[in-house]
Amino acid sequence: SDLNIVASFDRRGAYIYSGNARGRIIVLDSETLDIKASFKISTGTVSNTAVKSIEFARRGSYFLVNTSDRVIRVFDSTEVLACGEDGEPEPIQKLQDLVNKTMWKKCCFSGDGEYVCAGSARQHALYIWEKSIGNLVKILHGTKGELLCDVVWHPVRPIIASISSGVVSIWAQNQVENWSAFAPDFKELDENVEYEERESEFDLSDEDKSVVLGEEAHDEEIEVDVAAIDRVAAFCSSDEETEDIGSLQFLPISPEVEEPEENQPQTHEPPTKKHRSHDIQLQGAPIDGEYQLLENYMI
Repeated sequence: SDLNIVASFDRRGAYIYSGNARGRIIVLDSETLDIKASFKISTGTVSNTAVKSIEFARRGSYFLVNTSDRVIRVFDSTEVLACGEDGEPEPIQKLQDLVNKTMWKKCCFSGDGEYVCAGSARQHALYIWEKSIGNLVKILHGTKGELLCDVVWHPVRPIIASISSGVVSIWAQNQVENWSAFAPDFKELDENVEYEERESEFDLSDEDKSVVLGEEAHDEEIEVDVAAIDRVAAFCSSDEETEDIGSLQFLPISPEVEEPEENQPQTHEPPTKKHRSHDIQLQGAPIDGEYQLLENYMI
């Protein structure tokens, strides 16, 4: 009987999650609109708390529920569906600002689903938590006096975009040029240093190099695999999470399988090679009679 005020599809689009002003969330089948699960968000002091938004992660089965009691709850959709109607699933994490009791304007997951970002409704401030532990990682403060309108996380990169007073702010980490990453022996210097060249530095065989024994000698012979490519989780499809990497997914050609003849017992002996025969027409050969050599022999 209560009117729903928010709704959202899940990651696959198979279910619709809707919430009302009394803190009740209903899960509907997107095709048949049948109720698959339902639960009510329980609070300690307030009897009813309105659901403000429902946000799903791009990877995994987790979703966020932002309510008016200033708490962001992280649920697992698999557990919610398993509880059925009038279930009581427990949230995995409860995220909130215990000091300022901040009301949240918008919340979202990171691209890999490992972090949760929420924007304050009172000021231009972004709070970032780690989903697995629930600890507050970072607080990003924008221009003072501005109210946050929306916030969104980049699908694959650690970049956050927020909008307030008509201005879009891009939050990203400063990229520092590190040339030592390209050469292990490279050393960055703040100022020029006079370098003394060794006599045999550019010779084919270094005579001044000391003899290396023990474990250091074996380290030089380690082969580094530069051909194998490791998959980046952020760029992989979410369908690859349940796939077996070692399974064969595609056959370039169809194998030719010889079907055994009917009414013949199947043996485990190796198949014999079939011989091909061809008819050859010989000139001057007798057709009905025997060969002359055989006739002389028979006489």
